[in-house]
Amino acid sequence: MMGNAVLTLAPVLFPIITGFALFSRPIFEDRHVYVGVMTFITSAITFLAAFMTNGELITLWRITDSLSIAFRMDYPARAFACLVAFIWPLVTLYAFEYLRRRPPVDRFYAFFLSTFGILIGVACAGNLLTLYLFYELMTFMTLPLVMHSQKRESIRATISYLLYSLTGAAMALGGFFFFHVYGVSMDFTPGGFLDMAKITAENNRDMLLTVTFLTLLGFGAKAGIVPLHAWLPTAHPQAPTPASAVLSGLITKAGVIAMFRVVYYVVGDDFLRGTWVQTALLCMALLTIFTGSMMAYIEKHLKKRIAWSSVSQVSYVVFAMMLLTPDGVRGAVMQIAAHAMAKSCLFLSAGVVIYFTLQGVNYHYADQLRGVGKELPITMTCFALASVSLIGLPVTGGFTAKWYMAAGALGLGGLGIFGIVILMVSALLTAGYLLPIVTDAFFPGDDYDYSNVVPFHMPVNMRIPLLLLSAGAVLTGVFAGQIVEFVNSKIIPALL
Repeated sequence: MMGNAVLTLAPVLFPIITGFALFSRPIFEDRHVYVGVMTFITSAITFLAAFMTNGELITLWRITDSLSIAFRMDYPARAFACLVAFIWPLVTLYAFEYLRRRPPVDRFYAFFLSTFGILIGVACAGNLLTLYLFYELMTFMTLPLVMHSQKRESIRATISYLLYSLTGAAMALGGFFFFHVYGVSMDFTPGGFLDMAKITAENNRDMLLTVTFLTLLGFGAKAGIVPLHAWLPTAHPQAPTPASAVLSGLITKAGVIAMFRVVYYVVGDDFLRGTWVQTALLCMALLTIFTGSMMAYIEKHLKKRIAWSSVSQVSYVVFAMMLLTPDGVRGAVMQIAAHAMAKSCLFLSAGVVIYFTLQGVNYHYADQLRGVGKELPITMTCFALASVSLIGLPVTGGFTAKWYMAAGALGLGGLGIFGIVILMVSALLTAGYLLPIVTDAFFPGDDYDYSNVVPFHMPVNMRIPLLLLSAGAVLTGVFAGQIVEFVNSKIIPALL
């Protein structure tokens, strides 16, 4: 029991403590060594916890008989925690080079390392109180990352991020109080912990459906679901590229994980299936998918285009999750993994393009990238691989995810067919805003002045993350069978 407790709590507490230790010594001469070692230790103990614990509920602090701070490394938590533990060290390695020109780095690394632990805490939360507290902590811990440059635009983006996040959190908090009243306990339970006899006796089903909808919408603010989405394309481009990568690739998934817990572990899929809440959230997800894709298609600023793409792509997960079918769960898990890899790679690739300067010109806009593939062949190749995964071309993880989403949507009748059409339109729009960047980069045309090509020797700590993340975006499709088998044997039996 003690060993399980240590292994479950360590990935959460260790990076938070070591991150804040950076504040005790403002100038770390061996800063990179310290941050790198602490990050890789956190990843190692996360993988150990995922494979060596048995899913026991570990209580860190009992507040009352019904309220506690507790963690459980169940199978959904293990899957997401391992994904975070794989991507976070790669982004940290990239940040060592990227942030050399962008101080203050001590503050950035302190909050960045601590956010690692808080995100693991969101994944491993054992009850609704723990989930809510760590969800809120993650907002405040990532605010300094967004306003790192302290420019007016960054501060304005940070304020927008804060207001939207607090609005969503307030809606979720209201749900927490209702679920506390009508719950048998607050511990996450497959199928939900609501006291259905009490709800039926008091004839409060309609009220709880409304509360559930508002709670899901509140948590959905972090995932960028319409109408609580406007902060995302504003905040992500203003953050330094390493922060943008994890904000888009991983931290938006915290909203999805919170929604997943409410749907399958608080109210239960049977409570929602066939209700107006399911229909409303499916429609909102489809609206977000289309809106994000269309805005990305017309956006010229490179990082804003990728950010708008995240608005669309994260809502694929929401759509799949709200199908409330085994195929929907498979599609949601595959999309979380494939999108995290691909979107992190896209932001890091964009960061290299912006970092690389030719004749004093920084490439911030998509129409400035003509011929850049000649100077940055590795970067743009990785960008291309991540792009085809987001589009959903065969063999990639994005293709497998969308395949299961479409299969799950077929059972919904007219709304499902409409959903498949929106997925196809979004895929075409995704190809329209990503592939021209790749073709212009590698095939600039006969009038391009090749005499000015100056190959950029990318530092190895920027190259390795790009190569591994782009490979991961493809390999999640190549090894989709193993991922789906894990979902079929470990996650679905407990949910549906």
